[in-house]
This record gives sequence, structure tokens and C-alpha cells, in this order.
Amino acid sequence: MSIAILLFKSIFWDTLTNVLYFPVWWYTIGAKKRFLGLINGVSSLFRNLALKLMFTHLFKPMFGERSISGRIISFFMRLIILIWRSFLFLLGTISFFVLFALWMILPIISLWQIIKLLF
Repeated sequence: MSIAILLFKSIFWDTLTNVLYFPVWWYTIGAKKRFLGLINGVSSLFRNLALKLMFTHLFKPMFGERSISGRIISFFMRLIILIWRSFLFLLGTISFFVLFALWMILPIISLWQIIKLLF
């Protein structure tokens, strides 16, 4: 094979096929990977904030304090911590979904800006 044909294939044909395949990859395989990353991120956030553990131990006394006042203080302290962590979980989950939405619309915005610049 001649070097000119190899050069043409390497520069033009491969570039053209990559440019044409990019939107297909972005909205199929790439979107699937980003969505699985979103699910893993949300589950990791849930696990790191220990929300399940906070729900299960909400009515148990802290530090083994079994008196009535200790139980009341423990309940309200855990309730405050649970509300704060639930807020952080909600904020983190919304952030993950916003980033995923940006991932999905970024090529459209880029193409729109290019067309707007050219015309």
C-alpha cells in the first residue's frame, strides 16, 4: 500500500469516522457509563453519610446512657444529625443529577455555539 493512501486513511478517514461516531458513543455507551457512575456516587454518598445506621439507631441511647434525660438528649441529637445528613444527601444527589444533565446537553450546546459563531 502506498504511503499516500495510508496517510489519507489515517488523517482523513479515521478522523471522519471518529467525528461521526462521537455522538453515537456520547449518547449510548458514554451516557450509560455516566449513569452507572451517578448510581455508584449516590449509593456511596448514602453509605458514607451512614443514613441507614442513623435511622436504625435513632431511638437508642448514646454512650450507654439509659436515663430518661440521656435518652431524650440522644434522640434529639441524632435527629439533628439525621436531618443535617439527609440535607447533605439531598444536595449531593441533586448535584449528581445536574452533572449528568450537563453531560447530556453539553454537545448540543457546543454545536449550537459553533453554528451561531459561523452564521
